[in-house]
Amino acid sequence: MKHHMAAKIHTHTGFWLAKAWPEGAEAFGKLHEKAFSAGAVDSKTKALIQLACVSLLRCKHCLNGTVARLKNDFKATDQEIAEVMMVASFAAAGTNMAWAQEVFDEQIGSK
Repeated sequence: MKHHMAAKIHTHTGFWLAKAWPEGAEAFGKLHEKAFSAGAVDSKTKALIQLACVSLLRCKHCLNGTVARLKNDFKATDQEIAEVMMVASFAAAGTNMAWAQEVFDEQIGSK
């Protein structure tokens, strides 16, 4: 299943980059195509990983495009999408708890 997602989802990027630096836009498109094509990891799993990443990065238009792709191209359910976003949220919470421990040990607990 071949997708031209770079044109579909990254129109905000492709528009300015294609005008300002056509070679860069072409390279970005090739990277995107390679990164998201099926390999050792299938394309749906890669899209779910992208969902986790863009959710944590809080990129609304990336999130919208990724969710649309998951639903349209891979028939992902709302529950699959919610579970992936919850796993990403848990990872972020764990990371922040480790940071909080460092701050506590360095700034609060030592006083």
